[in-house]
Amino acid sequence: MAEITRKELILALIGASNQPRLAGLDLSSLDMSHLALGYANLSRADLIGSDLTKTDLIGADLSSANLSNATMVGTILSSANLTAAELRNVNLGKAVLTWACLSHAIIVSSNLSGTNLEYANLTNADLRDTRLPKANLRGADLSDAVLMKTILTECNLADAVLVRANLSGADLTGADLSRANLVGATLVPTQLSRVASLQGAILPDGSRVG
Repeated sequence: MAEITRKELILALIGASNQPRLAGLDLSSLDMSHLALGYANLSRADLIGSDLTKTDLIGADLSSANLSNATMVGTILSSANLTAAELRNVNLGKAVLTWACLSHAIIVSSNLSGTNLEYANLTNADLRDTRLPKANLRGADLSDAVLMKTILTECNLADAVLVRANLSGADLTGADLSRANLVGATLVPTQLSRVASLQGAILPDGSRVG
């Protein structure tokens, strides 16, 4: 149970600096929707089951935070630090995570439909069984990421780095993999036969597509 109420949080934010310090707090199941928490320090915070719908978390530090079962539809997380954060069963539909760091994050069985992850750092992230249909992953770094049984239908993966990524059972139907780097990635040829474009991509064996 959260240590503070929504009203208490809002009052604390009024008197806070431009970088609210909320590190390590228990904010579980708290309604934090639509609040301005840009650049807040939420490192190691317990945000299990919290409502962060359309919350402004631009540049926030959420490293090692637990956001499992949180609702984050339309949440703005551009340039946020989510290194090693736990995001199991999270609804991040249409959230904005451009240039965010999600290295070593656990994003299992979550919904990222239509999410903007352009140029995000997802190295070593675990995204198994997660849905990312129509997500924007252009230029994202997914090196060594686990994408087993991940839904990547109609995803924009142009210029993405998927070096050594595990794509076993991933659905890439209609995805744009133009100029993507797939060197050492784990997947079968039939998966690539369903993509919309492989123009300029580097295949797992190191060969380049026309």
